[in-house]
Amino acid sequence: MNAKLLNSTLVTVMCFCLFPFSSYSQVPNSHLPDDDWKTSTPEAQGVDSTKLLEMFREIQANGGNDLHSILIVRNGYLITEGYLSPYHKDTLHNIKSSSKSILSALVGIALQRGYLKSLDQKVSDFYPEYVSDPSKSDITLRHLLTMTAGLAWSNDQELGSMSPFDLNAWKIVPMRDVPGQKWEYNTMLPHMMSAILTKATGEGTKEFAESALFKQLGIFAVKWSRDNKGFYMGGSEIFLRPRDMAKFGLLYLNKGAWNGRQVVPKAWIEESTLPTKDAGRGQCGGNPIRYGYWWWIPDKGFQARGVNGQYVFVRPDLNMVVVSTAENQCALFRYLDPYIFGAATNKGPLAPNPQAQNDLNYLLDQLENPTAKPIGRMPENATRVSGKEFNLELNKVGMQSLMLNFKGNRECTMRVIMQQRPIEFPVGLNGNYLIANAGMSLGNNSEQYQIASKGSWIDDQTFVVKFHILGDAVTQTFTMRFAGDDVSVDFGNTFSALRITGKTEK
Repeated sequence: MNAKLLNSTLVTVMCFCLFPFSSYSQVPNSHLPDDDWKTSTPEAQGVDSTKLLEMFREIQANGGNDLHSILIVRNGYLITEGYLSPYHKDTLHNIKSSSKSILSALVGIALQRGYLKSLDQKVSDFYPEYVSDPSKSDITLRHLLTMTAGLAWSNDQELGSMSPFDLNAWKIVPMRDVPGQKWEYNTMLPHMMSAILTKATGEGTKEFAESALFKQLGIFAVKWSRDNKGFYMGGSEIFLRPRDMAKFGLLYLNKGAWNGRQVVPKAWIEESTLPTKDAGRGQCGGNPIRYGYWWWIPDKGFQARGVNGQYVFVRPDLNMVVVSTAENQCALFRYLDPYIFGAATNKGPLAPNPQAQNDLNYLLDQLENPTAKPIGRMPENATRVSGKEFNLELNKVGMQSLMLNFKGNRECTMRVIMQQRPIEFPVGLNGNYLIANAGMSLGNNSEQYQIASKGSWIDDQTFVVKFHILGDAVTQTFTMRFAGDDVSVDFGNTFSALRITGKTEK
């Protein structure tokens, strides 16, 4: 999977794309229904707690490895659930391209219910206006599912002004290959499928998903963004809790059955997770990987993958599901084989290990609720720049000015004006994030208006703030260097960096 190919236009400036939500459907945390998850100790399900403890200790020692959550399900039991501050079990995450695997399930349900006739139906049967070019007339639903439509999509296009979530791209992007011949990752394809499902079912893809899939699994906290025509984005921008991601993985582990009911046809589960095409080598090392119907197929099991580490790993050979949310594409891979899959045995329960389990629970609590660190002495520069507005040069993210307000060495507030609109938020100085309501929409964040920030002086002139939209796959970093009346700001995230200069009036 090409991480930069996936929504890079959105991700680059996601933190400050100020637009209203197209759709928002979230049950408040205090009213979430009981998950009905069965829980167990790792040993009772044949997993060694000491290995998991060792893994989380290493994660803690590495500052979290940019991980947000790790959940492990074995034999249908939730045996380990870890969240790293500022995350918790009820935070919704943008699962990015793991959304494609959910869309795959919806296609299987739509076929069973007769909304779709077969995978050999053509895109032109539904939207001839977007595939009027004769060279595109043979693209079928199967080509969409297998990423073999033959369109000449490229990373450069998505980094530019063209979006895979704009159906008009189908009119512009030419053909490169005969449909069915070559695998090439392209989010245009699942987005077209979302539009097709909308026409075929007579309702929005999200509404169809809620009744046909999510409700059946007891998933009620869902957000799903829409495109400029009102279609739900196919292939990305679904927001779920990690526990609900794990439910989806467990559904597939159980061949589409949930609480005695067949939610997704068993035959579809088996067909969609069979490899159809080679998809090159895995981004994070390892053996070559293959591709099914919007599922990634490694040597063992199958995976839903989202950019920057939004994963659902399904391992039928171990009767295990592993979920992660993160902002680092490869962070979890270093732990999978030695600590997670390697900790599991198929020989039945292990002897209880209450000490390791207690130590693991204590460590997981520390990761979710870290102890505040002592705040050191503030440099003299903190007093000098406090309360001064620094006007910034014209820049592509529309950041016009910034201001820091320090109250002694205990409190800091940052104020940024973006596209004529002020954003003010507290900055944690004790190593922990402070969470606040931004008062406006900041892109496709999962918890509306919720932002988390922390900062520190790394030397007498440089103050660094980490700014995170809860549920997003990236953290924005402001590195502000003050010299007299001037400031330079290195502003960036995983995908991009930008230097902006400015000055304050004397």
